[in-house]
Amino acid sequence: MKAPAPLFVHSFDLAAWVLGRFAVQHDALSAELCTKSMALLDLITLALYDRERDLRLADADELLIGLRLRLRLAEQTGQLDARQLTHALGLTDAVGRQIGGWQRDLARA
Repeated sequence: MKAPAPLFVHSFDLAAWVLGRFAVQHDALSAELCTKSMALLDLITLALYDRERDLRLADADELLIGLRLRLRLAEQTGQLDARQLTHALGLTDAVGRQIGGWQRDLARA
């Protein structure tokens, strides 16, 4: 059995972490965080399956910017503490570095 791509694993971990913290809350920010984290996972999965790869990666990169912003808002509004924000941004950074690296590799090809 082939191991999943690290980008998929990190995106999955990020979505699972966000859903674990925000799915039970019923406010606009929590809903946005959950929606965006699942959409990011979908985009990464489709890119890995070579479904409009360049477009999916560009969309994932943009979506990640919005997700990071909303995570910072969650900390600012008291929904995350500083430690949780640091952890969440670490997860987003891992995903972002891999997206960027993949985009650079594709541009060279």
